[in-house]
Amino acid sequence: MDAAGQNFMDERWSRYLSAGRQEEAAGIRQERHRQLFLGAEALLNRSLEAAGAPVELPAAYTRNRHGKPYLTAAEGLYVNWSHSGTRAVCALSDREVGIDLQDTCREPGEALIRRVLQPEERDFYERTPTDRRKKLFYEYWTVKESVLKAFGTGFCTSLERFYVRMDRTYPEVISSGALPSYTCRLLDAGEGYAAAVCVEGVHPGMDAQIPVKYL
Repeated sequence: MDAAGQNFMDERWSRYLSAGRQEEAAGIRQERHRQLFLGAEALLNRSLEAAGAPVELPAAYTRNRHGKPYLTAAEGLYVNWSHSGTRAVCALSDREVGIDLQDTCREPGEALIRRVLQPEERDFYERTPTDRRKKLFYEYWTVKESVLKAFGTGFCTSLERFYVRMDRTYPEVISSGALPSYTCRLLDAGEGYAAAVCVEGVHPGMDAQIPVKYL
């Protein structure tokens, strides 16, 4: 969802926003950031509505100690969301799921590249034509963050515990076996953005195109 120009405090959005989210938003000074913060929860609830999920809107959720949200009244339904720039994305799944979105306007610095990419990834990155490296970096970034979000720990789990192969049809997460396995897909988030979604479990037959609904 593109939140640019939206006013999520308008009455038409009220059924999609919790009182807690609105209270938190009140403390955000920049209007653009405040609207995007509200828009992410609005997208979650509109997605639940579109999927026919058996939950009362706005859906109640709790967070684990690392901040990952879990619905309180929909056992077996997992959610995750992300926002960046002016856009928000949301994922619903019947298993642990993580999704990440990044605005790609900034050129990544060398220090960030070295911090994010593991040796195996760095080798592939440096063999990639220069004009494609920025896009590739953000693809790595979104896959890695979606894995960590699916795992439920965020960056409390070291990036050194796994790496991502990008030389296959789809991103492939390689770990030592200490982490669960994931199936990941890059998503088309529009010009200037990169996005990825990862679900727990290895699913070789998973459809090439994950259905994405833009609201």
